[in-house]
Amino acid sequence: MTAYRSGPDRETPEDLLGHACTLVRLCGRDFAIAAVFLALVLVGTVTRLAAGAPGLPALALLPVLAGSFAISAGYAARSRRTLVAVLAEVRGRTGAPIDPGVPWTPFASAVALDDRVRDVELRRLLSAAHRCGELAWQAVAWAAATSVLFLFWTLAAAMAGG
Repeated sequence: MTAYRSGPDRETPEDLLGHACTLVRLCGRDFAIAAVFLALVLVGTVTRLAAGAPGLPALALLPVLAGSFAISAGYAARSRRTLVAVLAEVRGRTGAPIDPGVPWTPFASAVALDDRVRDVELRRLLSAAHRCGELAWQAVAWAAATSVLFLFWTLAAAMAGG
């Protein structure tokens, strides 16, 4: 993901909304990648534990694996909650639809939002999209670390004779 820094009066509202939408799509992709990694680790761990006690070295590594899993899941959940909360705030303050395919006009009025208000809200959306993208990326990084820890945990369980 590349950083985007908007300059004063250089971007149109459509550009700002386009950047925010791109970041949200990337955030969703990262969220899905983290979810797949975490689901594989969860299924593998539960399957291994169902087969019997894995041995002392593997049991000692299990809390580390669980902690890494929880951190990744927490980042993924925070990413989604942050995005939903910001979209709800913008919608509440403006009454405007958030879908980029819909004109930026309040539901109850035929009058478009003031340009200054619209730009402030779009910049808030862009800022939130950046934050969500960072949280989703951290979720992917922790999910990858969890996957590596799972491999070590499985190796420890196999070496312990479990």
